[in-house]
Amino acid sequence: MMEYKGYLAAVEFDDSADILHGRVVNSGPYPIATFEATDARELRREFERSIDEYLSWCEDDGVEPRRPFSGRLNLRLGSELHATVAAAATASGMSINSWIVQTLRATANLPSKRS
Repeated sequence: MMEYKGYLAAVEFDDSADILHGRVVNSGPYPIATFEATDARELRREFERSIDEYLSWCEDDGVEPRRPFSGRLNLRLGSELHATVAAAATASGMSINSWIVQTLRATANLPSKRS
């Protein structure tokens, strides 16, 4: 993953064309930018240029840019699951939010980090 101005990009390599392809992955259901290059330095430059051009286009046209995800997520758990999660969090000495973040990070095999 690459990051620039809060936007994250996933990168894939096309072996048949010897090209790296990137796309923004944290701005909603479809990427706001895609880009490609033949080496890592060029790919980073293209990623940053694509984001800067996107933000400039939005400003010029008076359009609100699609922003990276805020990190806030509202969940509807149902009362039974909510009670179960609250009990597990309390037993762990954590807030519900911290417990959910820790559980999701563990499930996704991500490193622990303060929420």
